[in-house]
Amino acid sequence: DVYWGPQYTAADIEGILKSRNLTYRRVDNIEEFTAQQLASDKIVAWLQGRLESGPRALGNRSILMSANRAENKDIINARVKFREAFRPFCPSMLWEKRDEYLQKGRDEFFMITSFTAQKSKWDKVPAVVHADKTLRPQTVNQKFNRRFWNLINEFGKQTGEYLLLNTSFNIMGEPIVCNPREAIRCFYDTGLDVLVMDNFVLEKQA
Repeated sequence: DVYWGPQYTAADIEGILKSRNLTYRRVDNIEEFTAQQLASDKIVAWLQGRLESGPRALGNRSILMSANRAENKDIINARVKFREAFRPFCPSMLWEKRDEYLQKGRDEFFMITSFTAQKSKWDKVPAVVHADKTLRPQTVNQKFNRRFWNLINEFGKQTGEYLLLNTSFNIMGEPIVCNPREAIRCFYDTGLDVLVMDNFVLEKQA
């Protein structure tokens, strides 16, 4: 794995939330709660554990959305990433489900290699199937990232698709979010709906 960067304790995160006088809540089953938000087509910022090292968001500093509707790609580009509409997004999927989504599937833990998508999934997860019918996935294994695996698994239980659109927690032209202060600033400066840091949740009113 490449989760080698800084991490922040629950006390660190709650202290920052309190010092900014923000209204937040603590959720015990954070994976189930977050999956419910994603199943409702909310855009969720997700900060957990150690920052991933490298050029890809791998489930610890991620912006997540359901890939089950084609328009979600345009929504997240317009409201959060502030970048060109043609730019594609990549999926994170359960390692155990890779053959359901990938032709000639194999391990790909770092979102580096492109695969042809299974034809049966072209219309099921259209927000991450590129124009040439390929995907550039992260296959998520429990032993590398249990909490992210649990989140995708909960989303799959609710929707039938064990895959999420996963893009880096930043906007165009800025580095990936590292710490809770940066996460809060990005949350309020974009069209994100929900911010999840450890088990703490910030939400915007509709």
